Amino acid sequence: MPVLAAAAFLWSGSAEAARFYDVTLTGELVSELGYGPSDLNTGVDPNLATGNTVTLTARFNADRAFAQGGGFLAGLYGLPTGGDEFWRLDVGGLTWNSGHEMYDGFPIYVDDENFYADPSITFAGGKVTGVSGVMVPTWTDTVPVFRLSDFRIEPGEGLYGNTYGTQGFKGTWDYANSSATLTGVPEPTTWAIMIIGFGMTGAAIRSARRAARAAVRV
Repeated sequence: MPVLAAAAFLWSGSAEAARFYDVTLTGELVSELGYGPSDLNTGVDPNLATGNTVTLTARFNADRAFAQGGGFLAGLYGLPTGGDEFWRLDVGGLTWNSGHEMYDGFPIYVDDENFYADPSITFAGGKVTGVSGVMVPTWTDTVPVFRLSDFRIEPGEGLYGNTYGTQGFKGTWDYANSSATLTGVPEPTTWAIMIIGFGMTGAAIRSARRAARAAVRV
């Protein structure tokens, strides 16, 4: 039936219009680093402590992911400050997200892929496999540095009123319990098209049934 075919076409052509990766990754601050005796270490940021959980969450369009080494690489810098896409890092009551980068920068430099000079992750098989680079909230401060399973986190001078000259904390990511799942989210217009399409399909089926019953009566 032409109507059924049209509805099927609308479903297949539009339902894939918006696909996103939803990412969740946690880690733990395992030890305090600190400066050596010769440096002016004024203390440790009071917001951070050994044992704190670090949570990285993100949602980004699948088009941002590039195949690499049997998995994918995705740069998160430049994500919108609202809407469907975002990234967010939480630890010790402090938060960094895609909304801050408009004012503070937040570039992450991936060690082996300079092209993706931004907060970046690698993932495969539904798991996050790597977070790497440097987050810079201002031109002089570094927050934080991620490398493979270990990372360093250090709120920079002046960030959130922090004036502690400390190297911060070493942390470890829990990749085994991470998730990076692909979901399809039809746009509002897509939902409308699908509803209309299903309505047209139902009408066509009912018309066919009525025609069949009429033919039997004749």
